[in-house]
Amino acid sequence: MNPEEAKEYAKTKLEAYLNSKGINTASNFSCLNPAHEDKHPSMSFDSRRNRCHCFSCGVDYDIFDVVAIDTGLSGKDLFNHVYGLYNINVDYENSKNQTSSKSISQPESAAMAATEIDINKKSQNENRENLTDFFEKCHAAVEKTDYWKKRGLSKATVDAYNLGYWEEKRRFVIPTGEFSYNARATWEADKKERYLKPKGQFELFNLKAISLAEQPVFVVEGEFDALSIIEAGGIAVALGSSSNLRFIEFLKSNRPKYPLILALDNDEAGRAGEAKLSEELTKIQVEFVDADITLGFKDANEALVGDRETFIQTVLNARNNVLALLEEKRQKEEEAYYGTSAVSGLTEFIEDIKSRHNKDCVSTGFQNLDDILDGGFYPGLYIIGAISSLGKTTFALQVADNAAKMGQDVLVFSLEMGKQELIAKSISRLSFQKCRTWGNELDFATTTRNLLNGKSLTSKKGVDFLNECIKSYADYAGRIFYHIGIGDIGVEKIKAVIARHIRITGRKPLVIIDYLQIIAPFDMRATDKQNTDKAVVELKRASRDYDVPIFAISSFNRENYTSPVNIASFKESGAIEYTSDVLMALQFKGMDYLKKEDGKYEDEKSRTARIIQLRNEQEKNAEIPGMAQQLQLKILKNRNGRKGGVDLDFHPMFNCFEVPKQKVENGGWTLRSKK
Repeated sequence: MNPEEAKEYAKTKLEAYLNSKGINTASNFSCLNPAHEDKHPSMSFDSRRNRCHCFSCGVDYDIFDVVAIDTGLSGKDLFNHVYGLYNINVDYENSKNQTSSKSISQPESAAMAATEIDINKKSQNENRENLTDFFEKCHAAVEKTDYWKKRGLSKATVDAYNLGYWEEKRRFVIPTGEFSYNARATWEADKKERYLKPKGQFELFNLKAISLAEQPVFVVEGEFDALSIIEAGGIAVALGSSSNLRFIEFLKSNRPKYPLILALDNDEAGRAGEAKLSEELTKIQVEFVDADITLGFKDANEALVGDRETFIQTVLNARNNVLALLEEKRQKEEEAYYGTSAVSGLTEFIEDIKSRHNKDCVSTGFQNLDDILDGGFYPGLYIIGAISSLGKTTFALQVADNAAKMGQDVLVFSLEMGKQELIAKSISRLSFQKCRTWGNELDFATTTRNLLNGKSLTSKKGVDFLNECIKSYADYAGRIFYHIGIGDIGVEKIKAVIARHIRITGRKPLVIIDYLQIIAPFDMRATDKQNTDKAVVELKRASRDYDVPIFAISSFNRENYTSPVNIASFKESGAIEYTSDVLMALQFKGMDYLKKEDGKYEDEKSRTARIIQLRNEQEKNAEIPGMAQQLQLKILKNRNGRKGGVDLDFHPMFNCFEVPKQKVENGGWTLRSKK
């Protein structure tokens, strides 16, 4: 096979090569670039493209790149080594189109391929005769044939592109470059004899138009098709065939000023070539449109000869349509840009605040928290975090119940717990709260576990009490909508459910998500951080698009188990910090750094010892019915309000948070006064 075929065939062996090195291509693996310290495997193998792609550093690798890294080889040695691995025989004798190699220090395949073409062209042309004199001689003899007239070309086009007649060979010569031409037989020759080209790298006709033309460029197969479009007043490039990968490589470093107009032959090969070309142009993000200018003929040249007037108008219409689309796009971009000015949004702002006048926000049910949040939850993204077993889910569920009691619809997306367990948590809390109203006696208060295994139904009084709690729960449970999906709920599904709820009920819900880090990933090949960042951004967008508050739970990094909470405590915290409207965190009360008598902060060793002792004491409280863990809910970020913290008592046994109470002189209990 020729060198180009050999290279493309070798690229198909990348997966086999990776497997031979012990790399499992079915899953992500560490980046092959030795300079990239890939802590989270972020490279994958794309079987469709026969490439490896690193999603962290963004680099593509083909088999030559990989072997270069693996062996340290470069240039011709590298290519010969790869060919030898897979017994690829390259016919250099019968092909002057041999691909030169270069050292692969920065393995970027597109750049490598483009450089190979340039090097190849230079090395070959050094030993080739400059054809300028030949072209001039042929052009001087062009009047000795009427072939160009038969193909519908004018003398002006002939002169402009230096077309000529090769008397000795009876061929019409179309220069395609300094060392390249296509010589078409002027007689009815068979397919084999029809075209004559010089040896060496064949250059594409009028390729320079891509960079120079001040109008959209047509892309066609043959040189006569390109000349026909030029004859009609357009500009065109000829590929020389229905597919030419060198054209794609050229475009990677020579971006067209206007969208390309694809107008290949009106036959099966032309349609297949256009489909392939469309695919490749999409990959490299070059804009294009399709245009049928053949008028039912086989190609553009036949259309020119067959119906010149209509063809010319069709070409001009195709060109002008693209220009019109570009002008429309420009105007839209201009309007969109001016639409970002402050004055453009003033009318919408006024209407928006009118619609929000006296609009209630969603109360959390905790007065001290509502005070710091200026009333509760407004449309936006609220995120709460804490270490494991500190009541994140319980707190969010209690907020959901509180909101539902006040007539607010709530959507709860539980990605970790089932519906039965969530309901049991709410009823357990109600049993505790009812007992508290009876003088703090907890005889009938029941835990979630006892509810789920039926141990709460041991006496008639217990059954009657439980039925009262269930009735209380049923009074508001119709406004809580659970969506359970352990491992399979993603942001798109969450958005779809929000939209459906609003459409069916006509009411905007409070949305609760438990929890961020186990939302179904957008991309299985991306890192956990990349997927979490994407989820946070999309949830923020959903809160804005649907005008709803979204309250999401986040896990913490393990190192924060013995340190005060801060913004960096949140696991995969990048977008969480920057995108959330309100960021809050639960911790044991007293976890913050303390100052000594001399005004300096306590040292690390004593601080850690104190916090461990504090945690042990608080965890013991969780084992005693009626005893509460003393927690602090810190507001770390509040985009439109103040930061600070509120104290909360947590009864983990009964899934209940309370605003702390303080003893007064008469021996009763009262809520701590608002400050």
